[in-house]
Amino acid sequence: MPYTLLMGNNFISNSPKKIMFNDILLFELIEKNNNDPPLISADIYNYDHIKIIEINESICKYCDDTLIKKRDEKDHILIMEENGEIIFESRILDKNTIFVSGIFSIDKNQKLKVTQNYIILPFGKWIMHDRINSNNGNILITADGIKISE
Repeated sequence: MPYTLLMGNNFISNSPKKIMFNDILLFELIEKNNNDPPLISADIYNYDHIKIIEINESICKYCDDTLIKKRDEKDHILIMEENGEIIFESRILDKNTIFVSGIFSIDKNQKLKVTQNYIILPFGKWIMHDRINSNNGNILITADGIKISE
C-alpha cells in the first residue's frame, strides 16, 4: 500500500525508498509487508563522523551514551540531546504516513536539519511545503528543492 513521508512540512508521496542529500544517504524506508507501515533504517553520525545512532528496520540497535532515548518503539523512535534538541525521530502517524525529523551531519562542518516545519540545508536555505510524487523511487534533497533521484 502506498505511503507518504512527511519531512519538515514537505509531503513525499507514493512510497519513497532512499532519502539522500547529494550523494549522502540520510535514511531508507523499507516495505516488508504491503499492509504494514514502512520500516526505517538510518545511521546518524556526529561531526567527527562517529556513529551515534543506528536504526535498523525501525529498531534502535545503537544509541550513544550521551543521548537520551525518549521513545524506542517500532512506531515511534525519539532520541534527543540532554538540552532537549531532537537528534532523530521517526513516527508512524497512521498506516499510510511516516514522519521523520532530525539532524544529519553531512561533513565535519555541515549539517542538514529536519524539523516538523521545514528542512534547513547546510548552507542555510529552508525547504517547506514541497509536494512530490516519488514514484516508488529514491529522493534527492538539493539546493533547488526535493527531487526524484535519477
